[in-house]
Amino acid sequence: MPQVNSVNLESIPKNTYVVSKEEKKEKYYKNEPHIHKQGPLTGLKAGAHKFTNDFLTYFPKGFQGSKNSDFYEFLSLGMVPYALGSIVMVLLYGVSNKQLRLGDKPQAIMNIKNVAAGTALYALGRWVTPKLSHTMLHITTGIPLDLKYINKVNELPEPGQEKGLVRTQYPGVYDSVQFYRSDLLSKDADLNHGSIYYHDDKIAKKAGFKDAHDASTNQIAGPKIRGVKARATALENFAKYITAGTGVAMGFQKAFSEMKMNEPKTWLNTIKEAFLQLWNGTDRNAITKNAGKAMLILSGIGITLSWLIPTIGFKRNPDTMKSTVDTQKDYEVC
Repeated sequence: MPQVNSVNLESIPKNTYVVSKEEKKEKYYKNEPHIHKQGPLTGLKAGAHKFTNDFLTYFPKGFQGSKNSDFYEFLSLGMVPYALGSIVMVLLYGVSNKQLRLGDKPQAIMNIKNVAAGTALYALGRWVTPKLSHTMLHITTGIPLDLKYINKVNELPEPGQEKGLVRTQYPGVYDSVQFYRSDLLSKDADLNHGSIYYHDDKIAKKAGFKDAHDASTNQIAGPKIRGVKARATALENFAKYITAGTGVAMGFQKAFSEMKMNEPKTWLNTIKEAFLQLWNGTDRNAITKNAGKAMLILSGIGITLSWLIPTIGFKRNPDTMKSTVDTQKDYEVC
């Protein structure tokens, strides 16, 4: 790669306009898709934005056949039937409770609590599994699979509109296995870290290529990222349903049916008691005695494997990779 000499500012004509790096950053962050500044509440903010828009924007647009409905909105709508179905199921128990005899109502109220707890813990299980897996994968591989970016979508005018709206979306940088947003990673690295290979360099070193630098790290990081994403996604799809099913089983324990809703201070103790009840099971037979233990153990194994197997694949560097990647080269063959 030819070396770029430093520019002598005195040699630039006075009428030439030089764009500073800060100006470039300001223009880029205002007008272009870019990696969102990450913080403790980034995921929560993106999730809340997606959830509210699912019901108020994406679902109505899709139902009306809007020409502005896109693939991001289609994928996001997966939580709509789950949320609506959960609400309807809980409400049905509540409505039917009014039709029961006075002596049957206490049992019906206990059932409502179990259904509500099972529904909430099902959602929690599906959410927490990839979060735990991604957190551990970030530590061991340097790949932040939950990394979000901001995308501004310029819509075409709808009937009755003079001008199309500009909507904000929060897709994931690594949502696609084959076509993750490496362009945004390079741009972020250039603007904020001084080298377009900053992110690739960290991943290459985590993979064991300590001497890799510049363009050679790009050749290493790409296949590593795709391998981790593909393995993690496959294993999480298996693990999160085991964890979610365990959440449902935990929600139907006696501790939740006797839960005092007006005493928030007791809720943590209720969760602890429900966990122990599921773990201990009942003495009716071997299945009821050990089913809870099996579900809890399988949940832990599923989460562990969704981290461990992608990490093992990431750390393994076959001879074919070692021979094709020259870590001493400072150029990239296209």
